[in-house]
Amino acid sequence: MSETPTKTIMQKLIERSQVYAQSHTTAMTLDEGKALPPGTVPKVTVIVSCCDPRCLPEEFFMLEKGFEYSIVRNAGGRTSEALRSIVCIDTLIGLEAVIVVHHTGSFTIQPIQQLPKTIEEAHKECYIDCGLTHLTNASIRASLLSKDPSLELSVSKMDFGEIIEFVSYYPFSGTPALSIPAAVREDVSFLKDSPLIDSSIPIYGCVYDIATGLVSEVL
Repeated sequence: MSETPTKTIMQKLIERSQVYAQSHTTAMTLDEGKALPPGTVPKVTVIVSCCDPRCLPEEFFMLEKGFEYSIVRNAGGRTSEALRSIVCIDTLIGLEAVIVVHHTGSFTIQPIQQLPKTIEEAHKECYIDCGLTHLTNASIRASLLSKDPSLELSVSKMDFGEIIEFVSYYPFSGTPALSIPAAVREDVSFLKDSPLIDSSIPIYGCVYDIATGLVSEVL
């Protein structure tokens, strides 16, 4: 007897979509939305989030399907990379607000004597756990060049959005979670300083704690 062929990832996902389609509700088209009276369709709140599979704004913000929220995801949740999508959404529908979400492990402030003393300990204790705190531009470039040295010219010009602020906090004088809020503030400032985003648009920053499921606003 011949063996049953192993299903590809794509085949498995298509099967899941067939199950989902049984309860799917059709969304309004953009043209249908434009034809409605002004103010009927809300402007969009864009949520910029890390693409880490543990960080799902649809889940921890309990979002429902519709035009009200749009999720833009990339490594680290960096707004420099998300700007193009934000501008497109603003031009098409209009922006209500932008929310920048980074994530960490435990966002709970600990007594100084209980803080980890090295980067490795911080990762192990799940204080700092975004992938871009485990990587640097240099380490990513080195990995790419080890696979194909001919990429050196193009790779040397690329910025991968490293989050390196935490290095200055060793040895700690506060909580290691400070590194993530620092990156959030950097991303919020990038959007506030951009001439492509109207200054009247509210831009917020927050941190999602993957250990507790809680979100804390960064001011």
